[in-house]
Amino acid sequence: MTQVHKIIEFFFLPIQDLAQVWGLVFATLVLTIFALLIYKYTSNQKEIKKAKEKIKAHFLEVFLFIDEPILIIKAQVRIMVNGLKYLGYALIPLLIMFLPVLLVLVNMEHRYHYRPFKPGENFLLKVKLKKQIPNWQDAIFIQPSEELRMTSPPLRFLYQESKGETYPEIDYRLQVIREGAHPIILRLAGKEKIKLTVLAEAQRASRLVTVEGSGFSLNFWHPSSGLVPKQSLIHSIEITYPKSELNLFGWESYWGWQFLVLMFIFAFALKPVIRVEF
Repeated sequence: MTQVHKIIEFFFLPIQDLAQVWGLVFATLVLTIFALLIYKYTSNQKEIKKAKEKIKAHFLEVFLFIDEPILIIKAQVRIMVNGLKYLGYALIPLLIMFLPVLLVLVNMEHRYHYRPFKPGENFLLKVKLKKQIPNWQDAIFIQPSEELRMTSPPLRFLYQESKGETYPEIDYRLQVIREGAHPIILRLAGKEKIKLTVLAEAQRASRLVTVEGSGFSLNFWHPSSGLVPKQSLIHSIEITYPKSELNLFGWESYWGWQFLVLMFIFAFALKPVIRVEF
């Protein structure tokens, strides 16, 4: 899964140095064009157009025969039937584009929903182990760079999964001293050595890696850098980057709402250009 996310990174190369708002606009535009092309060439455009025309005609029928209950009921039934046909024609292209679009959206989530740290901010580094190991409380040693300061002793506890098993977790509280890309070296039981990078930069040029892990599901929803091998005793390493809202020309909100609005604008604007029915 990590390799798939690395491939998706090429999609964002043209917007690497753009401001966040322009990066979101460009990414949404390209993704909308991709979706429209997939929809055009994998759907039955003639039948979709025919179903839409029939739906419009039956809606008009309802208004024309407003005093005829039987005709209105028949028109409503025909509207539902043609609506189901329309959904059936649209189902195949939606299934084809679902997974690639979802993977891009996951990457966008880690670009636009999180921000790098600012000097003076505190954060947690959470290390979860797959199972209990002997003396696990002292098995993990971290070595932060000089630009990071540990502000409190590590917090060690067991957390319980749904299956009733308990797993160890150690949380470290650190403070950012200055801007930059700051390394943290993590050693486990003298066997593993993992080098993390914490970003505290004024401008974010790439997606932030909030969780490092080796599981498929974990890497699907949290694109990692592949630092944690499958045979590792570590389940996941989480860096609690702060969440932020994106300012889109004065509209400050969660990036997902802005993406939806931009996508609909681009879709209807490009519909006659690409000549697609949807």
